[in-house]
Amino acid sequence: MSKKDPKSRSIAGMDDALPEPRPNVPIRAKDEELRGWTRGRRFEGREVLLSRLGGAQQVHVNLAILPAGKQSCPFHFHLREEEHFYVLSGRCILRSGDERHEFGEGDYVCFPAGTGVAHCFENPFEDDCSMLTIGPRDPHEIAVYPDSGKAMLRALDAVVRWPQSTLDYWDGEDVDGPVGDGPDR
Repeated sequence: MSKKDPKSRSIAGMDDALPEPRPNVPIRAKDEELRGWTRGRRFEGREVLLSRLGGAQQVHVNLAILPAGKQSCPFHFHLREEEHFYVLSGRCILRSGDERHEFGEGDYVCFPAGTGVAHCFENPFEDDCSMLTIGPRDPHEIAVYPDSGKAMLRALDAVVRWPQSTLDYWDGEDVDGPVGDGPDR
């Protein structure tokens, strides 16, 4: 497996070309190009990668637009990354665990890492919903997608079926073979 650029968003099938950073100067989001993506008829979004434009290394801040009639991403939760969302304009439905909440201008939600509470945003309304998305970009993140039965392992640049039957720690090991008789010897 080839190692991809750590700034790559290719696992999700998003465009890998990223804007050149411009640190230490104001970024006027309204003047920046909205980068759009789509997957089928259901999933779509547009965004300005504010933190990338600013040269951020620790925290990622994006201006995200969820078009009318679309879903933001597959329903998921994070094991290592905390996410924050703040609605600037419009409204959508926040799917959080087993509940759905109307989420509109001035509303905020945080999904702390490791809680196991899956989330996504759905926009059944006539107008787009604009929000800030804020959080880290952990190179070792694991995200779980309970609706579709998969997990994203960022460090391995892989998406795998989940849950799967659990293996014993020693499964596949030659526990009775001689020492020094592994595959590299």
